[in-house]
Amino acid sequence: MLLRIENLSKTFSNPFSKTSIEAVKNVSFQIQRGEVYALLGPNGAGKSTIIKMIAGLILPTSGKIFLNEIDTSGKSIIYKHLSAILEGTRNVYWRLNPLENLHYFANLRGVPSSKIQTKAELLLKELDIEAKKKNQSQHLSRGMLQKLALGVGLITNPDLLLLDEPTLGLDVQSSRKIKDKILKLTKEENKGVLLTTHQLDLVEELADRVGIIRNGSLVVQGSLAELKSIFKTYIFRLKIKGNWNPSLELIQKYSIEFKLKQGEFLEMDLDCKNQKGMYEFLSILQEEKVEIVQFFRVEEDLEEIFLRVLKD
Repeated sequence: MLLRIENLSKTFSNPFSKTSIEAVKNVSFQIQRGEVYALLGPNGAGKSTIIKMIAGLILPTSGKIFLNEIDTSGKSIIYKHLSAILEGTRNVYWRLNPLENLHYFANLRGVPSSKIQTKAELLLKELDIEAKKKNQSQHLSRGMLQKLALGVGLITNPDLLLLDEPTLGLDVQSSRKIKDKILKLTKEENKGVLLTTHQLDLVEELADRVGIIRNGSLVVQGSLAELKSIFKTYIFRLKIKGNWNPSLELIQKYSIEFKLKQGEFLEMDLDCKNQKGMYEFLSILQEEKVEIVQFFRVEEDLEEIFLRVLKD
């Protein structure tokens, strides 16, 4: 197992009062090589605190963090095997150009320039910032700074990459470049990625597994398919041909919502509640000789699952 988190907790004390805040409460999860694990939650849920504890920036109040099955508590091994890119653009040294940044941060972690010269040039080319490699970083666009931050994180070839909102506020081209690099890291280079973001479309595109955190606690986790199965509904979309006027009683029982009428076709959504309700509704359509064109379950998306977990 690449990363294993066991009962991780963090309590912050207020030095000016006797109160304290439990930012993270007994969180446990694992990340395998070749996997993107996405941690979702509203602002203040504890996502960034978890990232910072894994990166060694703050110490846990309790719990364990294992990297490559080694307890990383107080050990410098953590810096050799992971990199973190936190939200915002202060992940690079602005007075250096992109090439100098890669050498500078590699040197800080004990890797001499001679060992990363070729890799630095390749990274700049792959991330499409080669043309700006000698421009002072403070003059780069937000998208280029974010791509450079990713390059800084990758220059020492870490096993695990911690990404906090990696594509927030980026243009489509820059965002696509970072997504492609994340997929290459996991699927081709067998790295692990822990991703925190509010962008659910990013999660659906990249994540192998998802954990949803609320008030510092991990309330549910699993693959997208597993989460959709857990929160499976029986909302269906019906398309019919011809005129059909369901009774008010039927409309209320199945929460029928008319969606579209186009020529002789009519579309509506309905909530069958369960499998029995679905068959009962189909029997009604058969009895009333309704000509069915389409009848299918409306697929749950991650946003619906996320909102439902936070509401429960």
